[in-house]
Amino acid sequence: MKIIINILFIFFVTITYAQKDNFERFLAEGKAEFNKSFEEQDYDVAVKVLERAVQLKPENTEAKYFLGYAYSRLNAKDGASLISMKLDLTIKSSEQFEAINKLTPKYEGEIVVLDPYSKITSEWGSMAMTYWHKGQNDQALWAFNEGKKRGGFSDFILGLNKEILDACDENAILFTSGDQLTIPLWYLQIVEGYRKDIAIVDANLLESSWYATYLVNQKVVTFDLPEETLDNLEIQEWTPQKITIDDFSWTVKPTYEETYLFRCDLLLLSILKANNFERPVFFTDGFPEERQLNLTDNLWSYGFLVDAINLYDDGAIELDYDMIEMQKLMSLANENSPDEIWFVEFLKRL
Repeated sequence: MKIIINILFIFFVTITYAQKDNFERFLAEGKAEFNKSFEEQDYDVAVKVLERAVQLKPENTEAKYFLGYAYSRLNAKDGASLISMKLDLTIKSSEQFEAINKLTPKYEGEIVVLDPYSKITSEWGSMAMTYWHKGQNDQALWAFNEGKKRGGFSDFILGLNKEILDACDENAILFTSGDQLTIPLWYLQIVEGYRKDIAIVDANLLESSWYATYLVNQKVVTFDLPEETLDNLEIQEWTPQKITIDDFSWTVKPTYEETYLFRCDLLLLSILKANNFERPVFFTDGFPEERQLNLTDNLWSYGFLVDAINLYDDGAIELDYDMIEMQKLMSLANENSPDEIWFVEFLKRL
């Protein structure tokens, strides 16, 4: 009997260590796909090995986090595929992040870009825009609301983005950068009908072939380029050029390797030219300088988390904040969300 017990113990220990070794190997293999170059990333592989890791350790939040991200990247690797997302993959991705929030309300594992709460917002907002782009407006509304029900689109994030919209002048063009701002702004306009006078343009998405035509079809903004050329516009060689719009002039320099302008840069410049400053132009605070077409020195803080192009060099406009309302907003932040806490710390420095 003693021999049998020893054999069973050795068998149990061997299996336990083998599972541990396999789990760590599967997790490492899955994470490795995220560190490869864009062209080499294979999220089919990532999903397969991360699913096996999660099977071995169902309550390991880091494995779930990377599996959720792998489903997300398999669904839409970049902005070009945002309009062809599949609902089943959106649900699979969201469920991993929802499970993390239940298991460990404050996720402390390795981060790809967004925390689990923000990623739920991103997934369902992107799914909504897939529907919206197809003209399936009811399904888009459903996806936005589903995202909120599952833990995205928090009151703090929506409140923050309402403040951003309210800092913009009437009928403004607002250039944004990144899911954390653009997607909640879409939610506010589409679901709540809030500040629909503002044209929201995600500068990152301008790099995608479908987005410029979408903006024209939706009558969000216009371009000074022929519509038939918008989808095919590519990176172009560029030498420093003085650009004059109305009475405002500045020099636009190459944004890539001191030689080129990216497609998104060319389209942003085209919007500015077509607009002729008839509508006020704003950028969300923190907008990457390399995407600002050398306008950085002409941008002035204009209220809450936005900068405006100052045409007359008459200094920044200082707005008084209602500190009671600001405190109310900050009190809504989820202390378990690193992304929301970062925004709170930013607000405290204003």
